[in-house]
Amino acid sequence: MEANAGVPVLPLLLWGTPPGLELILRQDGVPFETVVEPLPIVLQRGKFVLVDARSGVSAHGLPLAPCQEAIDIDRFRREWPFDPFAALVDNRASRFGWRVAGEELTERVSIRDKGAIRRRLLAQLRAELARRGGIWARISAFPYPYRGAFNLRLDLDEPIPGDYFRFAEARRPLDDCTTHFVSTAAYGDLADVLADLRRVDTQSHGHFHFVYRDPEANRRNVQRAHDLLEASGFDPVGFAAPQGRWNPGLDGVLESLGYRYSSDFGLGYDDLPFFPWFGGRFSKVLQVPVHPICEGLFLDAGIGDGREIAAHLVRAVRARIDVGEPAFVYGHPERRLARYPEVVAALASEVERYELLWRTTLTEFADWWLWRGRRRWSVSARGPGVFEVAFEEWSDAYHPTLELVRGRHVASLPVLGPRAVLRLDGLSFEGPSRRVDLPAPIAVRRPFSLKAAVRTALDWETVTPLEELDAGSISAMLKKRLRRWRDRPGRAPAPDHPRGSAGRSG
Repeated sequence: MEANAGVPVLPLLLWGTPPGLELILRQDGVPFETVVEPLPIVLQRGKFVLVDARSGVSAHGLPLAPCQEAIDIDRFRREWPFDPFAALVDNRASRFGWRVAGEELTERVSIRDKGAIRRRLLAQLRAELARRGGIWARISAFPYPYRGAFNLRLDLDEPIPGDYFRFAEARRPLDDCTTHFVSTAAYGDLADVLADLRRVDTQSHGHFHFVYRDPEANRRNVQRAHDLLEASGFDPVGFAAPQGRWNPGLDGVLESLGYRYSSDFGLGYDDLPFFPWFGGRFSKVLQVPVHPICEGLFLDAGIGDGREIAAHLVRAVRARIDVGEPAFVYGHPERRLARYPEVVAALASEVERYELLWRTTLTEFADWWLWRGRRRWSVSARGPGVFEVAFEEWSDAYHPTLELVRGRHVASLPVLGPRAVLRLDGLSFEGPSRRVDLPAPIAVRRPFSLKAAVRTALDWETVTPLEELDAGSISAMLKKRLRRWRDRPGRAPAPDHPRGSAGRSG
């Protein structure tokens, strides 16, 4: 113990490691520091220094004390068919399918199941630290005393006020744990709907229900919705991209407007919140993932039985609670949940089963997560099996729960002040609960389509009114001309898509 004097066992020190590692450590709530210059005074901040030989950085020559150890994370890649650290910052999306109720439900989501990658990769790192005599302490994903969190996210895409109010009646038992993302082109001038939405958490879904490839078009769309919501008495700080289609240009717009969070399954799903990495830095806009399978996917697949829809969403909630992560699901009032009230009733009944479940809005949860991420703390050995936990700049806004992880077992205790003593022999470790598995996503391979390629190149959509389309580039000009031809007088209108003319859900 003498050799360890003055060198905390946590935080972990990161020297030349990939951003994917920083991303998942921040998600997990483990204290870490990124080393910019490996000076002796800096390296004394932690016992374990993580390096990545693949990046060209080596532990050789680092001024480490005898009690310190360097861990090359490149060894973890050997157990993977791809680079897991690169996968964690892969922002591409693709179409995947899930086999549910005998049918294939498909949606365009993140090309990587980042939550699954995170859980497996951190298990490797925890095992390596344990082998070297370290400990794994983290701030829980939920403030004390909660052991889980639930939210029902609602995307309001189509102006059908009758459906909204039918849904609102079914929603009453869940009013305190719902978040509504409103397309203002649909509801911006419906005063009675907006008045009801002021009672619940309401955020922005953009004006027109589309995410553009052009950053300036996104700026106009988001700013317009922002202004309309503010004028109607809302304080928009959260966003959900239509159809879950995140892109860097959209993220930049949200940053410039000061949005605190967004929720886009094209970037991540069934995962802990995270800050996307792109352009050589982390975004300032927090991503709050949800489960990507909504009621609309069932209806698209020809499954109109509300009991089947409810069964899957309840199972998704149980699965997320089972792994100790937020249970956030989503859906749509218009044409769907308003006409399947049994789905909302089943979710409300399921939520009532849990005593220590935080019924939260996504805005409340994002605020907690941002507070959690600002904590700076360390763990230092003070004797055999005794550790001191020290927080810098303590805040009473929340009381965090400290978790100590050993394999698949976790011990929890509340942190009520800036200093706490941790005695390992006095902790009670709990094993995992009975696991609830969800269908695994399977990539949907579609043959090349010239039509689809052209639509992508033109950023084709029929949501934006023709007179508001930009024509500042060749592709935009061509898109506008094709739209004018499509909408010419005398031509029969195209049939409405059951989930909005922009295409799929979100």
